[in-house]
Amino acid sequence: MYMAHFAIAMGARRRLQRLPMAWLLAASIESDLHDVLGNLVPALGVGPDTHTLPGVCAASSGVSVVTALVFRRAGLALGAGVLVLSHVAVDYLTSRLPLWRHGPVVGLHLYATPWADFLLEAGTIAIGLALYAGSPDLRRPTRGWITAMAALMLAFQAAWNFGLGGG
Repeated sequence: MYMAHFAIAMGARRRLQRLPMAWLLAASIESDLHDVLGNLVPALGVGPDTHTLPGVCAASSGVSVVTALVFRRAGLALGAGVLVLSHVAVDYLTSRLPLWRHGPVVGLHLYATPWADFLLEAGTIAIGLALYAGSPDLRRPTRGWITAMAALMLAFQAAWNFGLGGG
């Protein structure tokens, strides 16, 4: 789902122009970054909670606070926090995840149906990049690359869904 997470971050750029794109992209996959950290350093104990409601709410709050301290804008902090929350919201469509540690597992698990997952992700990529294309801070030549970027993102997603054991 990375391509759709990144597309959501790119779409958010339209409203959050003062945040660097790297900040937006990192916020959109914060749960996965925390998951990797938890796997690398198990003593932290964060692995089981990164994709739960309490875990993502804590991460969202942390990212919001750091964003507020660094950029001194409440709107940017709120936007970055919402990006963190969007990760798990979308993952509940593609996966089955616990709501809290040892809690009930929910989700549509579209990964089990590669075509359905691909259509959701392709739609998310299209919407995110369309929003990004309308970002007022983009220069005209940059907009010309958005179609190529969309094609590349869709190719990566297709490889995930259909070529790398996904279906």
